[in-house]
Amino acid sequence: MDMPADRRTELLDKIVAALLTSGVGDLSLRPLAERVDSSARLLIYHFESKENLITAALATVRSRIQTSLAEQSRRERPQSLRALLMMVWEWATDATYQPYFRLLFEVDGLAMFDRISLSDAVKQAGSATWITRIEQAAATLPIDGAVFAAHSTLIQGAFAGLLQEFLSTGDRERTTAALVALIDLVAASAPAQSRKPQDLTHD
Repeated sequence: MDMPADRRTELLDKIVAALLTSGVGDLSLRPLAERVDSSARLLIYHFESKENLITAALATVRSRIQTSLAEQSRRERPQSLRALLMMVWEWATDATYQPYFRLLFEVDGLAMFDRISLSDAVKQAGSATWITRIEQAAATLPIDGAVFAAHSTLIQGAFAGLLQEFLSTGDRERTTAALVALIDLVAASAPAQSRKPQDLTHD
């Protein structure tokens, strides 16, 4: 019998809360079950394996990130590359979402060393959740789309690296200054155009 949707959602929310606090590096089902007021047997029954449980938790994390970023974009409606990237940076470095990105970066690291078994799709979905949104949104801004496309890998890689650096060191001033410098370099080669900007909800 399938787990009732509301009960599964409640249990998954507790699991996500536990992983955001403690990570997945030394995850064991029995201690996790105790933290979420369940049992290892029930976790296995409903998720089949630790890997499936982590996959479901990561899907919830990605969904929350995607929803929050879309809402932030609808509120601010950035109309330049600088405004877009700074909006995402302020959002990602907010205390509310720092645990989410710590968890995603941790999973990426563990997967690289094969210390956690995840499908290729799950591995790729981690950064794609928010990086792809940046690329989609930037392509609709009133800038030269071809110029952005030429720099997209640099922007995405630098953004992710600076975010990880901030999470590791807590040095917001230095990492923000580095992001601003990157934006200035890219913006200098991106002449404005008259295309109508759209928000991050555009697919």
